Amino acid sequence: MERKTILNILKYLVFFSIGIFIFWLVYRNLEIDTLKHELSHVHLWWLFVSLVFLMLSNLSRAMRWNMLIRPLGHNPSTLNSLLAVLVMYLTNLALPRAGELARCTVLGRYERIPFTKLVGTVVVERFTDAMALFIFAFVIILSQWPVFSRFMHSHPDMDARIREIFSPMHILIFILMVLAGIAFLIYFRRRIKKMAFFSRIEHLYHNFTDGMKAIGKLENKWYYIGHTVFIYIMWLAALYVVFLSYPPTMHLSIAAGMAAFVMGGLAMLAPVQGGIGPWHFMVYETLFIYGIDKTEGKVFALIAHTTTNLSMMIFGLAALLILPMINRKEA
Repeated sequence: MERKTILNILKYLVFFSIGIFIFWLVYRNLEIDTLKHELSHVHLWWLFVSLVFLMLSNLSRAMRWNMLIRPLGHNPSTLNSLLAVLVMYLTNLALPRAGELARCTVLGRYERIPFTKLVGTVVVERFTDAMALFIFAFVIILSQWPVFSRFMHSHPDMDARIREIFSPMHILIFILMVLAGIAFLIYFRRRIKKMAFFSRIEHLYHNFTDGMKAIGKLENKWYYIGHTVFIYIMWLAALYVVFLSYPPTMHLSIAAGMAAFVMGGLAMLAPVQGGIGPWHFMVYETLFIYGIDKTEGKVFALIAHTTTNLSMMIFGLAALLILPMINRKEA
């Protein structure tokens, strides 16, 4: 086994261990009998509705992805794209950030589309999602500023860390590193072009940029924007209906759901499989600001997180079984 592979495995094990440790810290004082009693009052119907919203978001994501692929001269089936998206979420549960490569591999295999072109479309998607999440989070934080202000006030260490990350010095260092990288490439471009592997890299680069250029060749940009908005609305709805499934939280407004959605989204930035640990902590602490007892907040976080990730696991495994069955001629 290569050294790089071993280091990657160790890295993921370390992050997973950190997530498990945070999860243990959150739930170490929650007694099993208390948990069983609370779970016995959960309305399963609303959890089913939550799964429906999640699947609708996945379908919309697959349709949006196809909009980027068609300008490249390929027309993948919506079903194959949907199944590839489900494989992406399954992979992310085991290896954070690896799901995007997994879905490109799956769709490329069954639809005969160059992998690097698909990666280019995924980069466009990720950029779109980042911009949408930024706008979505900005609007929610602005509308719920007292809640976020109280959260940061009650967690000074976290507040200080966020301020440090986005300090002018760190931003300046990042900009200088980018400029240094560009200057290096410009200065050594002639030497790089003479290297034996350059032609292969150049071919991959052109495929990659072709995928990224797809955004300028969309059939209907408003449909693309509509899908993006719909995806986030479905994710928010999927979380909010879990509030309705649990008696202690069913009285909370959509504003509380929006705050929990953003705080949970921030926790998902941590390179921990499925956000286990950090997601639970951020959500139950947010709900505490809205007057939810911490024990009940922890139970809610456990219900919401488990429902989502268990469904991703089941749907992802089903996708792996279905893909070769419906693509027997192509495989």
